[in-house]
Amino acid sequence: MRTAHKVWSGIAAGVFGLVAVTDLAGSSVPPAGAVASSSTLPAAAGAASPGAIPAAAPSVAPAVAGPAAVSASVIDVIDGDTFRLASGDEVRVLGIDSCEAATPGGQRATAAARARLLSAPVTLTAEPGVDRDRYGRMLRYVGAGGTDFASSMVTQDHTAIYTRGRNDASTAVQSTLRRLDTDGRTCGTAAPTTTPRTTTATRTPDADVDRPRTPRPVAPRTAPRAAAGSSGGSSVGGGYYANCSAARAAGAAPLRAGAPGYRAALDRDKDGVACE
Repeated sequence: MRTAHKVWSGIAAGVFGLVAVTDLAGSSVPPAGAVASSSTLPAAAGAASPGAIPAAAPSVAPAVAGPAAVSASVIDVIDGDTFRLASGDEVRVLGIDSCEAATPGGQRATAAARARLLSAPVTLTAEPGVDRDRYGRMLRYVGAGGTDFASSMVTQDHTAIYTRGRNDASTAVQSTLRRLDTDGRTCGTAAPTTTPRTTTATRTPDADVDRPRTPRPVAPRTAPRAAAGSSGGSSVGGGYYANCSAARAAGAAPLRAGAPGYRAALDRDKDGVACE
């Protein structure tokens, strides 16, 4: 009886060992070179989707990038949301509205845009169905330094989400900008463009322009007198000449004011000398 018990105990132990080995073999790690199914791999925490560019800070939205993005160089910043490319095109940033350049807020926005856009090439991405505004400016999403330019600007008090008309940015972009725009815009008052009127200063006289005008002498009206007999001829009407030709023919020209035969009708330039 004791011998039979030992035999059966040995058989049971052998069966238990076989089952344990089989179970361990089924749960072993796949051999080297085997490819695990993607459905069995845990997703990496915070993994970015293909093609996405991570933001530089949690408060900044990812940069706009993709197959439609093109690289460009900025040569001039007009204000916080508008700039000029090397190609000559002007670009208006989609989704945002910076303070006007003449205001204190606009000066801060322009300085911030210059620091971001002039340091390196930017990427431009179009919104499907949107190209240019009524002024001919290109409407684009702008990436600068690996982040979305509009998202970085709208967090500042000089720039807000565009609300003064139709916002051509996508609904998703507008939602992101609205979440980041916590304080709107603080622009301030633009500096006056006109110079205040002041008392006219004393001007130094110009010798050529301001010289006094000297009136020309006016010949006194006298009764005509007979021409001198030594003149070599006689005048018509006792010293009256019908015209300068007659005065010259009589040898009396030129006729000066007060001289026989002078009259104002023959003195065209009224300088006191007729038939010059």
